[in-house]
Amino acid sequence: YAEDDLVALANWALDRGLHLIIDEVYASSVFATSAAVAPFVSALAIAGAQKLGAAAETHLHVVYGMSKDFCASGYRVGVLHTKNKGVIKAMDNVGYFCAVPGPMQFALAEMLEDTEWVDAYFALNSKNLAESHGLLTVALSEAGIPVLPATAGMFVWINLGGWLKESTWEEEGRLWSACFEDPGCKLVMTPGRDCKHSTPGCFRMCFAAVKREALPVAVKRLAALLGTYK
Repeated sequence: YAEDDLVALANWALDRGLHLIIDEVYASSVFATSAAVAPFVSALAIAGAQKLGAAAETHLHVVYGMSKDFCASGYRVGVLHTKNKGVIKAMDNVGYFCAVPGPMQFALAEMLEDTEWVDAYFALNSKNLAESHGLLTVALSEAGIPVLPATAGMFVWINLGGWLKESTWEEEGRLWSACFEDPGCKLVMTPGRDCKHSTPGCFRMCFAAVKREALPVAVKRLAALLGTYK
């Protein structure tokens, strides 16, 4: 979101006494370089600049994790930034039983303190994401499969509604099963229903979990299945 939009949305929630939870897990996975793409701005920076109401002191909670930006989902490391004493006390109780192990905390601290390496890693990761995203979206477009390009993260939306026999969640599930189970396809996507999408037939595709050369192969397999789907 653009900074002005984020400020407006945040203040709308805070002015109504709502607790505002902002997930910044993709903060450093922005790969689009177009001038039309708003740069990432943290809610903490906005709060620090005094652009949010006083309620932010107790009702703003920002979460982050190592799983996306650092490709380290197996580490199971997350961060919560909040000034709400009640939330801190509750999390303190939980953290006693499921804290990140000391050796892991030490290793991550050593890594994060090497700011030169972190900057170089983020630059390379953004470059790799951009190349994989471009390869996938071009292949999808050439295959006639509608795709909604992304500017950050590792997923795109594709619309397979035109291949559904009827616009129902059950039919979406049947197509999802066909993509996964067909011996000539074996493609795993996330059904739109699982992502709370409002329209059957949309699927989330990940372009960062496989080698780059596998992406056009996946699209070719998907197009072949859609051509015979009944």
